[in-house]
Amino acid sequence: MPSTALKTRPKRMTERLNVRVTEPQARLIRLAAKETRATMSSFVIESACLRAEEALASQHTLIYTPKQWAAFVAALDRPAAAAKSKPRLRRLLTQPSILERR
Repeated sequence: MPSTALKTRPKRMTERLNVRVTEPQARLIRLAAKETRATMSSFVIESACLRAEEALASQHTLIYTPKQWAAFVAALDRPAAAAKSKPRLRRLLTQPSILERR
């Protein structure tokens, strides 16, 4: 899901942020930007905004009525549905990730 901070593009960028990264961090970010066909700037901005939204969202408190809480707990307590064999998913999860390949 795209960051809400990036849904409407400002007409003019007014702020500049300077950050220092290690060589491996820069290489990782460059690789990810290339893989997603994004510029380094747009990749870093979108990633930072998504992370900021996650950090802020995690600070919110959810308030349930007793009935809603009981439904929530019941959903957590239900046994998981019988898992079907998913060979492609199993293969994906057993292969080295793009970050482990070098």
